[in-house]
Amino acid sequence: MNSEAKDPTSRLVDVDWNDPKLQELLKKTESLRLDNRGMFKARRVLLRRSWHSSGAASEVLLVADPGGGKLTILADFPLDRGDPVTLDKELAGNAEAGILLCEVVGCRRGSRPEDAGREVFVIDLLGSPRRR
Repeated sequence: MNSEAKDPTSRLVDVDWNDPKLQELLKKTESLRLDNRGMFKARRVLLRRSWHSSGAASEVLLVADPGGGKLTILADFPLDRGDPVTLDKELAGNAEAGILLCEVVGCRRGSRPEDAGREVFVIDLLGSPRRR
């Protein structure tokens, strides 16, 4: 068996990063953005800024639920890392109803072009279901 066939570096090509054709192509791609939204259908949920169901509720948008207790919401207000929150997924007759006790694990300003000029915060949560 040829050892060169197993070696992935045997097919590497030297790139001239100063080549005008390559520079022109790279300039065309500078404004491109990856959109990692996936196939999850965003839906409105209620968020309470505590683990008590009697707290004031705000409507937020649940934009990712990849499983394992990880959730991502969009809100028009920031939350601090470690904040306890309760998500009520029963809003608007959601099929996946339930109350989740969550902790904020991250919060950042929205960076998409459509977020410009608006208060948009992307908030990552880690949660677990609550028994009623």
